[in-house]
Amino acid sequence: MKSVLKAGLNKDVDITVPSSELTVKQIQDMIPAKYFERSLYRSSFYVARDIFQVVLAYAAMHSIFVPFLSSADNMLGGSFLGNLVVLSLKLAIWGTFWLIQGVNFTALWVMAHECGHQAFSPYRQVNNTVGLILHSFVLVPYHSWRITHGNHHKHTNHLTKDNVFVPRKENKVIDLIEEAPMVMVGTMVFMFLLGWPTYLLFNVASQDYGRRTNHFEPSSPLFRPEDAEDIIVSDAGIVGMLIVLAMYTYKFGFMSFLCWYFVPYLGVNFWLLYITYLQHSDIRIPHYSHEEWTFVRGAIAAVDRDYGWMLNAWLHHINDSHVVHHIFSQMPFYHAIEVTRRYIKGILGDTYVEDNRPLLEALCKSWTDCRYVVPSEGVCAFYGFNKKRQ
Repeated sequence: MKSVLKAGLNKDVDITVPSSELTVKQIQDMIPAKYFERSLYRSSFYVARDIFQVVLAYAAMHSIFVPFLSSADNMLGGSFLGNLVVLSLKLAIWGTFWLIQGVNFTALWVMAHECGHQAFSPYRQVNNTVGLILHSFVLVPYHSWRITHGNHHKHTNHLTKDNVFVPRKENKVIDLIEEAPMVMVGTMVFMFLLGWPTYLLFNVASQDYGRRTNHFEPSSPLFRPEDAEDIIVSDAGIVGMLIVLAMYTYKFGFMSFLCWYFVPYLGVNFWLLYITYLQHSDIRIPHYSHEEWTFVRGAIAAVDRDYGWMLNAWLHHINDSHVVHHIFSQMPFYHAIEVTRRYIKGILGDTYVEDNRPLLEALCKSWTDCRYVVPSEGVCAFYGFNKKRQ
């Protein structure tokens, strides 16, 4: 595949950019047709697997570990040392449960994501029904997100049309403030805990539409008038889930709600922001002005990151087959990972970007390298704390 090498004013990095003449069909012709087939039965198996894992984690915690902690409290509680041991056990066991259930919830989110792209099965109504149920369970307005996420795929890394992690322009005051260690930690904590709901509620980290923008009002500038019915259906799914949670909280108490649902829900927030941020934030990833952007250039401008075999499979390879997913969004994830491994690296050559670094190292590197872009450069490289514009 032919490519051109271009660099903006940031001389510390060269970005390999696909030819503007490269098309999706040219890439598709190099991949066997069987990988574009969608199987309702195979996708349903993965949803069943995820639901089983959620139920198993709840059952094990409720039937085994909660009684164990109660017994430990009765046996060891009373003395300072005994209370300390019990507290340590509670933190370790509940912490493990929250980590596991957070990933389980995220896996369900990923399968709803498959539905939103119509990659779950060949049947649109089945896809939307399953997606609505799964996303409502983790408080995501399915159709609203489906529409805006589709716009992200249509305009990936377009500086004025993309709507996910839109890079900001240079601002020396903000740059100076963000470089402070405490500010970096604070913004990370905010993003990974509340970044997802603030995006849904207030369109944070997206384009500025000049008026109130969110994922819940049919009149929001994110949507067309003909989308209104779908937005209302999505809102109804969220309201229904909130009613269920309110009834649960009334019956079993607020602490029970926090421990059994809300903390795992925060795990979903973390993983969604972590995954999507690192997919689109890397010093090697370009952003484009309108004159330089093409669909294929935008689709390839993503990073496949290896989280280790267990997390890769647990999260349905959303992290390490993202480039293929952007080129062919209706391709099921189980085919996308195979195409990534067998074909895409050879097809895209040096325009394919991957990363195998440990999760924290990758996050810190992107966080310091990817602070702003300069739109006038056309093909825009990131500038960061260590690579500031001269």
